[in-house]
Amino acid sequence: MPQLVTPGGMRNAARQQPVTAQVIDVGRDPALKSALLSGRLSDLTAPFLYHDPSKQLAFILMPMGLGINDMEQQRVIGQLTQAVMRGLPEDAPRGYLLQPRMFFSFQSLVEAVLEKDGITPEMLKEQQSRAELIRDFMRCSSEDGLREMVRANDAKADANLFELLNASIEANLEAGREQTAQQLAVLQQVLVEETTYGKQIGARMQVLDAFQKNPSRETLVEQLVEAPDAETREGLVTLGRQLIDYLFFQMLTSRIDAAQGEQKDKLIALRKEVQDIRDRIDTASRAVMQRKAELINKILGSDKPLETARANEQDIDELFMSMLQANVQQAQQRGDQELLRALMAVQQIAMQIITARQPPEIQLINALMSLKYPEETGKLLEDIKDQIDDRIIPIMVQFADQMSQQDRSDLAAKLTQIIVQARSILPKYTPQPGDEEAGLASSSDAAPAPPPSPAPPKIEIARR
Repeated sequence: MPQLVTPGGMRNAARQQPVTAQVIDVGRDPALKSALLSGRLSDLTAPFLYHDPSKQLAFILMPMGLGINDMEQQRVIGQLTQAVMRGLPEDAPRGYLLQPRMFFSFQSLVEAVLEKDGITPEMLKEQQSRAELIRDFMRCSSEDGLREMVRANDAKADANLFELLNASIEANLEAGREQTAQQLAVLQQVLVEETTYGKQIGARMQVLDAFQKNPSRETLVEQLVEAPDAETREGLVTLGRQLIDYLFFQMLTSRIDAAQGEQKDKLIALRKEVQDIRDRIDTASRAVMQRKAELINKILGSDKPLETARANEQDIDELFMSMLQANVQQAQQRGDQELLRALMAVQQIAMQIITARQPPEIQLINALMSLKYPEETGKLLEDIKDQIDDRIIPIMVQFADQMSQQDRSDLAAKLTQIIVQARSILPKYTPQPGDEEAGLASSSDAAPAPPPSPAPPKIEIARR
């Protein structure tokens, strides 16, 4: 998948005619949207068209520095919009493509995309403020100094800050910056320990962890009684939904009968709250399952099943696949071969969409696992060694470990062989200037080293 080259380093074909252009179509590949917004696309050149059919967006980045005349600009715009139109279903709206919106800077295009998601400039400014606060925390040269600074900013440590921090940890892990992700995780723990909101989160996690360690009806009742707030109780009911049955309510009612006064009233209110949360969860679950069933029928009845599936890509997930598999089994039991063939075709389309959604590293591992070892796997590794290095090997090791834990020892053994082969073929990663990470120490027990320079640490703060 291409990685974003920001405007400062964006390549263009200035004064090279004709100018080539690209389309970022998030209707066909939804993952491109987050990759674009978070700066994870590469080899992206200007001009390009950002296309989101679900919101009828056609945004063109045409920087002033391209140095092309109006006639050439119009040619490029026509080329881009025609390319998009050719790929649309026959009944899809097209009017918005006739008047694409032009942007002269990458940042303004990104802000327009976010604004269509309901993220206003004011919200972006607030997020930038939170991002700077995280960077300030990361610059602290000692653990005591960090904790003092965190306590001084207690009012700013809210749900939005924790959400941004979680997203940033994930973004750095995806980018292969494990050390920085670990440093951010240390910061997260300090925030949990030292801030008012963090302590609420910590108490919530203790309750949820206690139930997950012993997921029984007795534990669920105990933890619901101990839960500090409504959000925690809702989380417990969601986790323990399968245990909330007649026996569960018998246990809770027995507690109510044995209690008196204010405690009795609290338990009665708790029983009603649990019933309400359960009913909301069940109603939502039925609605989701109904939507999945309707989508299966819609794809089955479509003249262009692949296009129909892509247009509803957001609903093709594990639940969709489970329902589809259940329908396949029913068709097999009834001996309905015609329906079975149609359902298997839908299954193949769904797998194609899910596979395309996976990160490039996972797609590569799956491709290697589908080949014969060692001849075919070796050939693929040789073919790609100029494009990838040994940083993929730790990811492969994690997959092999997961397979072993899931009793898939045959697959784990094959992947282990491929790992050994990859180590001998793929080049070693050579850090580039500026790749060094700065920030907190990896352990909360050790005092962090000061950053090597006054510059901000190289961390990826996710967009939310």
